[in-house]
Amino acid sequence: MLTVCVSSSDEDLATTGDAMLAIFGATTTSVVTTTQDIEYAGRLIRRASRWAESYVGRPLPLQVYSETLPAAGDDLLMLSRYPVVAMLRLFDSSATSAATELKSTEYRIENAEAGLLGRDAGFRWTAQQMAGETCFSLGLTPAYLPGRLTRPWLAEYVAGYRVVGSTVTCMGVSSGHDAYTTQATLPDDVVQAVAAKAAELYANPTGVLSRRVGDLAVEYASAGPGAGLAGAAALLDPYRSAA
Repeated sequence: MLTVCVSSSDEDLATTGDAMLAIFGATTTSVVTTTQDIEYAGRLIRRASRWAESYVGRPLPLQVYSETLPAAGDDLLMLSRYPVVAMLRLFDSSATSAATELKSTEYRIENAEAGLLGRDAGFRWTAQQMAGETCFSLGLTPAYLPGRLTRPWLAEYVAGYRVVGSTVTCMGVSSGHDAYTTQATLPDDVVQAVAAKAAELYANPTGVLSRRVGDLAVEYASAGPGAGLAGAAALLDPYRSAA
């Protein structure tokens, strides 16, 4: 189970300026002159930001999560939200009557970008076990049931990026954390992808690439200036979740 404990108020992964530059190129100042143009660019950024999060498979702004997790019996535990900015608490059980909080010295953030925690003592395997006869054990030894995993490990952590123009000041991360910063940490590729998608939406709001009526065929442009350099989706590919 995954719960958002503190949600982000940041919804846009790029600025209206990024969108207008992607749409109009270097002629932005001479083309965009109305409040309506700026407001429309803002709406396109909002739509493009939601598309980006859907494409990568997870929220990107900084948030605080509580998550119950299974373990494979090795020294790694995988969180579903990343990059991991800070671990707040880690318990060996999700049952309040039996849970023991691990000391911060007992585990570590092994790979923040992949959402991996490491522990020298390991994380016990959480597959359900059958003591009786099964097709796997014939009753000679207890058998683990493939695909039947419990989720006893409970992690509370901060994950995501500080986005462009963020007003988030805490999110559970204080100045004592190594990852603490007041600067934007959202990768430039993500910002560029969102701006490029906004340009695509501006050029073709309906998403239709071509139309044909009898012998008349019309093909719509897929993006604004610079679209041929790299597609918006291609820029986000390195950040996609595996599952």
